[in-house]
Amino acid sequence: MKRIEDWIQKHLVPIVKKISDNFWFSIVADAVLYIVPFSMVSAIPSLWSIVRKFLPSLPDITPISTYSFGLIGLFVVFVIPFNALEKLGRKDRATIAGFTGMGTFLLCMHMVQNPQTGLAQININNLGAPGMFTAIVIGLLVAIIYKLMAKFSFFKDDSPLPDFVKNWFDNIIAIVVCLFIGWLLVDECNLNIFTLVTLLMKPVTGFAQSIWGVITITLLQNVFYFFGVSGWVFTPVTRTITQAAIAENAAALTAGRKMTNIYSFGFSRYTMIGGQACTLPLALMMLFSKSRKNKVLGKATILPSLFNINEPLFYGTVVNNPFMFIPVVLISIVTSGLSWIIMHFGFASINHVMFDMSFAPNVVSAYVMSGGDWRNVILVCVNFIIAALIWYPFFKVSDKFELGKEQKLAKDNE
Repeated sequence: MKRIEDWIQKHLVPIVKKISDNFWFSIVADAVLYIVPFSMVSAIPSLWSIVRKFLPSLPDITPISTYSFGLIGLFVVFVIPFNALEKLGRKDRATIAGFTGMGTFLLCMHMVQNPQTGLAQININNLGAPGMFTAIVIGLLVAIIYKLMAKFSFFKDDSPLPDFVKNWFDNIIAIVVCLFIGWLLVDECNLNIFTLVTLLMKPVTGFAQSIWGVITITLLQNVFYFFGVSGWVFTPVTRTITQAAIAENAAALTAGRKMTNIYSFGFSRYTMIGGQACTLPLALMMLFSKSRKNKVLGKATILPSLFNINEPLFYGTVVNNPFMFIPVVLISIVTSGLSWIIMHFGFASINHVMFDMSFAPNVVSAYVMSGGDWRNVILVCVNFIIAALIWYPFFKVSDKFELGKEQKLAKDNE
């Protein structure tokens, strides 16, 4: 165990840290986190739709979700170049860079004018989660061009022109280059950028939807967390995949097609009960611990654990604890694999309702995101029991070891 820990700390953790500190990775990570409030707003129509099942006369407030979560691709393509210029210290160009990202993004949609109405037609789905990957690619392209042009100016420092006027002209080349590339690819080369990006990402998204994919992703997140690296470093990848997946599921259901994306937003509600690695059962066990340290920690963390906040518990008793490594691995494999199998064979519903309230108890999230399927609530309860059975023997040994340390310390003090 010590060898594994030393190897991960020496070889893997520095790589992960280097990636997470990378300029471009951090730009995307920040953009994904910026849009979380819009995803959370979509929880309101989701809850409202459940109430409407019992009171059909209530108004439909779906547009609230359509113009919040449904536009996150558009928001992301603005935030990425905006953030890049902010981090480069060019706040004067940041807003225009964001607008350029939006313009290029819309240009790549290749809107076609309706000959009867004279209005341009647009696929609004491309503005939301289904267009997230494309938004990230275009946002990065615009950010790169603006980064290359960050120090360019038509004017000298002592120019009498006001700064905002100089800024107008200094942004022209970057704007033209970005839009020209979009025009060249879409209008002249007749490329569907959205389809192209989707095809390029297919190996990644396809693997993520397989049983091996969900097990691998869950295992990686939890193992890195065990060694002190928060699962948040995976968010730019996992959230982009799952948000697009749940949007596709919702569209498929509306069109009367079968939903196929098991690893969609909210799948973690079945594998992170109480937080990563299903630590809610562990928090409950710690309330009855013989070790004073564990009992105090259990009392302090049981309430946050009910709302999936487990950092204090995890860093206090799990991280780098050799007794806890095996249960972390087993829980990652069993809960993710079982959840995939149950959904794959139709014994529970695949998530298709956007409900971005990660602090809600898992049974609530499972019920809402499955469209009100009680079988998903049962699946959460089953995974909770499985996690408890896995945690129990390892926790007892760890608790006994901790108690021995405390008794020895007390004896030494005497």
